[in-house]
Formats: sequence, structure tokens, C-alpha cells
Amino acid sequence: SAHSSSCAAVLVWLLLPELAIGLAARPKLTSAREGGSLAPPPREASPPPCSARDVVVRVFDIGTPGLCKTLSLITQKDVLWFPKMTVSLGGRTWSYDGEVERTVPQIVENAAGGPPLLTLNLGPAELSDGEIDALLDEMGSTDYTPAEYDFFYRNCNHFCTDLADRLPPRGGGGGAPP
Repeated sequence: SAHSSSCAAVLVWLLLPELAIGLAARPKLTSAREGGSLAPPPREASPPPCSARDVVVRVFDIGTPGLCKTLSLITQKDVLWFPKMTVSLGGRTWSYDGEVERTVPQIVENAAGGPPLLTLNLGPAELSDGEIDALLDEMGSTDYTPAEYDFFYRNCNHFCTDLADRLPPRGGGGGAPP
């Protein structure tokens, strides 16, 4: 639907900027933007088709009513949902919860109480599995160490955005499609 497409476009614009500056990670945030959270997007009817080498970003809502209420009190803002992102490629899925880790989409679905709200297919990557492993090792030893983790300012969503930017689709560019 048009509403689902516009929600997907907004999330792509907010979460996956079109241009990464080199391969450097974005600086760790130190403050939050003004205002509360946006409402979560409606769950998509069916995810887009994906091939084995496509970079796939999944956006889940792991915010329970209790968690959202607690986060609202802590941040003094309305928190309506809590996104959890993963990146998949070639049958492998990653996220970051204090360490770069492989995960299984079904585990995240179980924690979220259902399938992802959105599945974004960024297209096929040119990197080999070995190059991806080296990239993940580098990210896990520099910008995404246990010491760098912060619930608000350096979490799975920041990691997945950075990883998606570093897995360029064929034809160059990297990150979200135009």
C-alpha cells in the first residue's frame, strides 16, 4: 500500500543514509534529538523477495508496554516502540548487543513477538564472505566493542546502519537505494 511504502521510505531515510563517509563508523552519539518517538510503522503484509547475496535489513519492535513506559520515564519523552535491527546476507544474520554477534532471525522474531515490521532489501553485495568476516572483525574490535555499547547512543540500530552502509550493492553506492 502507499502508506506502507511511505513508512518504508521514511525508515530508509532515517535509518540508512545514502552516503557513508568512507568506511568510517559514524561518531557515537552523545545526545538525543528533541521530541518523542514516532509511531511504529505498520507490519508489512509480505517482505520483498530476496536473493542469497542481497543485503537485507530487518526492523523489529521489541518494545513491550513496560519497556516503553520505563524508557518514557527515563528519557522524559513519549516512547511508543523500541526498534531492533538486524542485517542479513548469504544466509547469515548479525546484530550488536555489546558485541558484534551472529544471530538467527527466528530468535529476534521470538523476542519481538512476531516477524519484522519492515524488511528492506538493499540489493546484492559484492563482498565475499571472507571480506565480510574481516569487516565484522574490524568493526567489533574498534567502534562496536563491549566498552562502546550504549543502550541509547551505540546500539544494534547504529551497528546495523553502519554495516549496511559498508556492504555496497553491486554498481557502487552503498547504503540505502536512492
